[in-house]
Amino acid sequence: MRTASRPVLQYAIIVTSVALAVVIVNNSRYKRRIERLERNNAKLVEQLEEAHKVPAAAIELFGWDIQAMKRKGMADPARQIIADLKQHRELIPYKGILGGTMNFYDDSKIWVLTKKWVLAYFEDGHVAGYLLLEYEVTQGGKIAWKTVASYLA
Repeated sequence: MRTASRPVLQYAIIVTSVALAVVIVNNSRYKRRIERLERNNAKLVEQLEEAHKVPAAAIELFGWDIQAMKRKGMADPARQIIADLKQHRELIPYKGILGGTMNFYDDSKIWVLTKKWVLAYFEDGHVAGYLLLEYEVTQGGKIAWKTVASYLA
């Protein structure tokens, strides 16, 4: 009996060793694949973030527009326009869902395009969209707003 069990034991050891080697090789392959996928994912996230940026040169107010707004009582026109818009979430023509509240939460996603137009990103934590707004700065630095167009992204 001893002679018969020794080959079976050796066979079991060989099969187990081969199976273990296959698992180790596959594990190594999967680790490399996961690392590659994580790198690709990071690149895609970076590209997506880059795609949502508007070049700064495309959104600067002209110096004469800034001066005209300062004469109307605004110390820092772009910053004040953004701050004022954030006080007017009623301009967003969509209701929040699942308990969310539509608002302009991120200053960096409000672009003062010209002395007349603003593009603004809004969201409620569940859905988001963009508004194209017309504005006018009146004497005393007051701002009047009008929603021109909007859509949910």
